[in-house]
Amino acid sequence: MGKAGEVLFAPLRKALTEYATLSFVQRLAVTPAQMGTDAGLVGAAAAALAGRTDTAVAAV
Repeated sequence: MGKAGEVLFAPLRKALTEYATLSFVQRLAVTPAQMGTDAGLVGAAAAALAGRTDTAVAAV
């Protein structure tokens, strides 16, 4: 989706401006992922590692 660029992001920004009522949503910046297509994978790995407490993971 990140490669869709303004075709996707412009309507999304407009909808957020019009419908977002929570303060933290109003401050969102909608931008393409800097990691490209790996962003989801990296985020999933980070979420998985965040729940672990063993020392091998703590060093990562």
